[in-house]
Amino acid sequence: MKKTTFLAFTALLLFNSINAQVLLNDNFDNYTLGNLGTDPNGIIPGQGGWLTSTNNTAIPNNNSTTITNEPFRGKALTLTNTKDKYISVKKELNSLIDQHTNGNNVIKFEIDYYTGSQYYTASAPNTTPHTFITFTTNHKSLFTLAHHVRSQEAYIYALYPESDSKHNEIKLGNGTLGDQLPVNTWVTFIVYLDYNNKKIYFETPYFNKVTVGDFLSKSTSTNLIDDFKPTSVHLSSTANIINASQMDHKYDNIKITRLKTVPTNIIALSINEQLAQSFNLYPNPATNVINITNSENISVKQVEIYDITGKLINSQNFNNETEIQLNIENLTSGTYLLHLHTNEGVAVKKMIKK
Repeated sequence: MKKTTFLAFTALLLFNSINAQVLLNDNFDNYTLGNLGTDPNGIIPGQGGWLTSTNNTAIPNNNSTTITNEPFRGKALTLTNTKDKYISVKKELNSLIDQHTNGNNVIKFEIDYYTGSQYYTASAPNTTPHTFITFTTNHKSLFTLAHHVRSQEAYIYALYPESDSKHNEIKLGNGTLGDQLPVNTWVTFIVYLDYNNKKIYFETPYFNKVTVGDFLSKSTSTNLIDDFKPTSVHLSSTANIINASQMDHKYDNIKITRLKTVPTNIIALSINEQLAQSFNLYPNPATNVINITNSENISVKQVEIYDITGKLINSQNFNNETEIQLNIENLTSGTYLLHLHTNEGVAVKKMIKK
């Protein structure tokens, strides 16, 4: 990288950090262990101003939402669900979100999420247990991170508004249907709402991926940041089937920040994701050879094969070819990520070896 480019990049990062305003930083460490709140009807605030609610009348003291000690991280918020029950917690943001400098029209949301257990059930898809992480504006969703937790069908996706009434769905994994999150594991989600440029960025470090969508691009509002400002963060969970085993989902390090701009590295990663959508892999799963093609005649210089732990397994060079036959005969069965190096950047595609 040229020195002038490096200096410009460093200056931009410094500018963003100086102008960043942290509105909420809740790690639950100063909360008291035990119940988050005592009102299961979502009216009387509990610790930290959180409202708690459940449809489980057998839990009058609302002990399905608790503050627990977690190994190597301190305290966390835990939602415990069993047998067709719905529980949720909500924190109002009105008094926080207005405390900002004019021009800080990018809102960054961060949260650590514990995936909990997953289990097999033969029930229909509409009875799939799930958890939701929702950012709302006046009772409407600005985005929802949804985790379906039925094993063999578990995946993570997001919903976000294109207009005042229409929402789009986007998978956050590298596969066509999105990828499963590992069980009983802490993962981080980061979302950037760019009101100036009408874009929303979903950063999922576990998948090493940034996905971008058009945010309120068809809204008729002339003042998006005020008309669609976040008013609450809402965490919810449902077992949703009568024979569900106990499910624990945990949350930590909830942070909301206002920025001038979306970080340049996030934009760059989202561009690479758009590049990846230009490539096709077939057959996939494959046994011996996988074909790599694209509809835009993008030349490939090199293909690197990584396993799901991030270890480089193999690397093959190509002479700026637009169609490739990649030999995978010597790979063991499993899931791999192909890093396709092109003149336009690096595209990442998921491949399954039979």
